[in-house]
Amino acid sequence: MGRALADGVDCAYICDIAVHPGYQGLELGKDIVSKLAALSEDYRKIILYANPGKEGFYIKLGFKKMNTDMAIFKNQSGAARAGLISKD
Repeated sequence: MGRALADGVDCAYICDIAVHPGYQGLELGKDIVSKLAALSEDYRKIILYANPGKEGFYIKLGFKKMNTDMAIFKNQSGAARAGLISKD
């Protein structure tokens, strides 16, 4: 499963990509991300949120790491412990 959210003009955001462990390795994740990216191709930018350790998967699909990403989490300390944000 996965979803894309968009503002209608400038930016599409791909998120919540998940494949049941029993079906991983069958390229279903690649198919989901590729389909969502194709549906979003008319936007100026497509932003994707990746869990730590999964970046290489998305790099293979053409995504690049951003230098400007920032976030505020409801549970900042939990997000830092999970490796989602830096502790500084």
